[in-house]
Amino acid sequence: MKRIAFLTTLALVLVLTACGGSKSLTVQNVWARPGVGGQNSAVYFVIDNPGGQADNLLDASSDIADAVELHKSEMGDNGEMKMIHQEKIPVPAKGQVEFKPGGFHVMLIGLKRDLNPGDTFQVTLHFEKAGDITLDVPVKQP
Repeated sequence: MKRIAFLTTLALVLVLTACGGSKSLTVQNVWARPGVGGQNSAVYFVIDNPGGQADNLLDASSDIADAVELHKSEMGDNGEMKMIHQEKIPVPAKGQVEFKPGGFHVMLIGLKRDLNPGDTFQVTLHFEKAGDITLDVPVKQP
């Protein structure tokens, strides 16, 4: 009986190890553009996924703005930059996704107050597998 319990425990440990362990996502180089109350701003960062399992960024939230959306800036056919709302943003296993001006960003729509260099506020990122990650976002000049 003890041997069966030992083998069952060993099998469970091996299965969990094969699943890539519990390496979690990290978010680095976080910053936001300054903005005026009632206007918009954007948050930028790098998501690092050292684990063996891909994830998806599904949404973001903050009480600093009326609405918070995931966007990607792209050059349109007419040569003008346009922002495209993203339903989700894939984060590859053992990979990174960079949120930067001219690319992916978290759009803050309708700021509830001014964002001045040196200010800090919070944004929560909502991932499909990793759950929620709350960021302290410093406001900086680009």
